Amino acid sequence: MLQIILDVETKKTFDEVGGFFPDRLGISFVGVCVREGLSGKGEMKSYWEKDLPLLFPLLEKADVVIGFNVDNFDMQTFVPYYSADITKIPTLDVLTRIKESAGHRISLDAVAQETLGIGKSGDGLDAIKYYNNKQWDKLEKYCLQDVAVTRDVYDYGLKKGHIKFKNKWNRLVECPVDFSFTPKKDAGLQMSLI
Repeated sequence: MLQIILDVETKKTFDEVGGFFPDRLGISFVGVCVREGLSGKGEMKSYWEKDLPLLFPLLEKADVVIGFNVDNFDMQTFVPYYSADITKIPTLDVLTRIKESAGHRISLDAVAQETLGIGKSGDGLDAIKYYNNKQWDKLEKYCLQDVAVTRDVYDYGLKKGHIKFKNKWNRLVECPVDFSFTPKKDAGLQMSLI
């Protein structure tokens, strides 16, 4: 099974585009982990905005694209760049699966801190700052770290059946999760080649 774990960084904030419109933010960078099977470190890859035409055939080939808030954010940022229906690409949204179990949203950093003992190296606003300041190395490093953290949280939850986080009373919660995924048999979209 071909898994793609990804994270998208954007050029603008929601305030700059007048609200929650991921498709208006503009993509600066996409970090990707490509792996066959359900485990392993995989191969990290970097895609700048100009490289997106090289990324789309890979996404179309994937059995599943995994991300943290991938459905409502990352995949939506691709809409202006992608010539077909981005919702046809199969996804597994780690945030959605956690929210279904916990009953509310939890940040990737909060989950990673308690589940893995490591956190994110910053936040999305840092990535926009790196982009605006042309700090390409910092932008790439930040995004690929997010990809690695997402991969490791997913792997932990898939293997153990739970993740951990601290609730608003600062109590450690072990939250059951179902990160299982069954690939669709009709894969092989090749829509970006049309």
